[in-house]
Amino acid sequence: MNKLLFIPLILFFFGVILLGYGIMIGEVTVGLAVFIPFIISRGFFGFLGITFLFLSMLSLFFIFPKLSWDQYQQNIPSEYEHEGFKSSSERKINGGGVIFLGPIPIVFGSNKKIARYMILASIIILIIMLFYASLLLNE
Repeated sequence: MNKLLFIPLILFFFGVILLGYGIMIGEVTVGLAVFIPFIISRGFFGFLGITFLFLSMLSLFFIFPKLSWDQYQQNIPSEYEHEGFKSSSERKINGGGVIFLGPIPIVFGSNKKIARYMILASIIILIIMLFYASLLLNE
C-alpha cells in the first residue's frame, strides 16, 4: 500500500476519535434524516472532528489522481509490448449503473440486457430501502 494513503486514513481516524469524544461529553449529536446521516456540533471537539473528516476527504481528492497517474506511467511500456494489443476501437466494454435521487432510480446501461439487469437491481434495492424505512417508522 502506498504511503500517501496513510494521510487520509490517519485524518479519518482522528476525526472519528474526536467526534466520539464529543459525543461522550455531550457536545456532538449524531442523527439520521431519511437515509442521510448528520452531525450537529456545539463545541470544539466536534469542530475538530468534522474538520479532520473533511481534510481526509479532501486529501483523497488530491492523492488518488496522483496515484493513478503514477500507476499509468508504470504501465505504459508493458501495454505496447504485447503482440495481441488491440486498439480502443476494437475493444467492446459493457457496463451500466443505477443512481438513486431519493426514492427515484435512474438506470443506464450500454445495451438493453445490462439495462434490464440494472432495472432489476434498482427494484431490489428500492424494496430493501422501503423495508428498512418501514422498520424505522414503526419504532
